[in-house]
Amino acid sequence: MKKYLLAATGALALSFSANANAALVVTMTGPTSGTFASSPIPCLSTALPCTFNDVANFITPAGMQLVSASITSTRTSQATDINFSSVTLNGINFVIGSTGATEFRFLNNLGIAPGGNNVLAVSGQSWGEGGYSGVLSFAAVPEPSTWLMMILGVGIAGAALRRRRQTVKVSYA
Repeated sequence: MKKYLLAATGALALSFSANANAALVVTMTGPTSGTFASSPIPCLSTALPCTFNDVANFITPAGMQLVSASITSTRTSQATDINFSSVTLNGINFVIGSTGATEFRFLNNLGIAPGGNNVLAVSGQSWGEGGYSGVLSFAAVPEPSTWLMMILGVGIAGAALRRRRQTVKVSYA
């Protein structure tokens, strides 16, 4: 049943996909998340592979101070191969997760300004029919009172566990 649901979701997503010449677009899908994609990346020259440089600007959602992101591309044939040479957010490089048939890069908990302008840049090589997609997840930094409550809660739980310990005396006849 789950396979059919995934297939239906994928078919629905493909029916709303972007034009063949679409550039990198960041879409804010909720108050704490967004997506970005470029598919396919056309080669304007006859020399393969060709290079691409996609840049998108977006504004941080209000109240959010951290962002995590990931980007992926999967090769199904030589024509759909993408090789990332650089993926950055505000000049900070994404960490390489994997290369080869599945290209994957990620970035965790980067501090950003709430309501600030951000620049996402993706560059690499394409064989003309490949594409990539990614996800942005935003979070607010917890307030000091939240940290204090968490630390107190862990301390109280630890004290309760320590207090419950009982020693058992064993005597041999």
